[in-house]
Amino acid sequence: MPLKKPFIVLMTGNIDINHSSFNQRRQDIIAATQYDDILMHIETTQFDLILFDLPVNCSVASVPDRLRHFCSPWMEEMPRTAGSSLGRHPWQSELIARIKDPLGMNSKTPVIAIVNPTKDSQSEQQCPTEFDDILTGPITEQRLNELIDLWKTKALALDYIQILLSKTKNNRRLTLTLFEKLFEELPLQVIDIKDALENKQYDLAREITHKLNGSVSFCGLMDIQQPANTLESCLLNDNYASIHRHFLMLQQRTLNFTCHQKFILENFGKY
Repeated sequence: MPLKKPFIVLMTGNIDINHSSFNQRRQDIIAATQYDDILMHIETTQFDLILFDLPVNCSVASVPDRLRHFCSPWMEEMPRTAGSSLGRHPWQSELIARIKDPLGMNSKTPVIAIVNPTKDSQSEQQCPTEFDDILTGPITEQRLNELIDLWKTKALALDYIQILLSKTKNNRRLTLTLFEKLFEELPLQVIDIKDALENKQYDLAREITHKLNGSVSFCGLMDIQQPANTLESCLLNDNYASIHRHFLMLQQRTLNFTCHQKFILENFGKY
């Protein structure tokens, strides 16, 4: 499933990377350290991933007076020398609440906490429920690129889950059954099509392609359906000069889908 738009990442806080250089060199990354800037971005841009800096040993007393009206009442009642379990500023908790607002643009955006713990801190050992993951800093540019690549892959897998859930009207049991059948049948059908084409059994190749095409069309997998349609049309019209190119595209698109099998089957119940 090709990404519909560039994969956009918001980096908030001090993640030990030169933020200004990213804003200049990377159009896929927006970096901000000021509360007002971060709030503006999360309210006006739909991000694919948010990296959230969580410094340790912060206190409520360190919150600027101009931001206190953003804090929830329970935060104001905290001792002014006490920090939360992850040592976050109350205004950071408020930003997280804004991000996770069901009516907000980024309610489903994965949020990764970045911590730079002190030696006696236990913050890196558990991930709070409002975060999708927690990592220990510092985050180098290489590590950032690896993290983005990882979540790009996860985003594609989540797209497939949403496509099938939409097709089944959120029937989760049926959706899981469809995934299992697709992961089992599609690779075998691609192998059978390849064998038939190599043996110039074009009628057999067309029959198998037609069956595969029907399955992916029913499930809404348009990225596989497109080359399957084209290959079936070529076989139907005896356009054998183009079949190899379209088969290779079908083979690759199928692989692009089945490579997410492990993640989808292991994490389906979470979404």
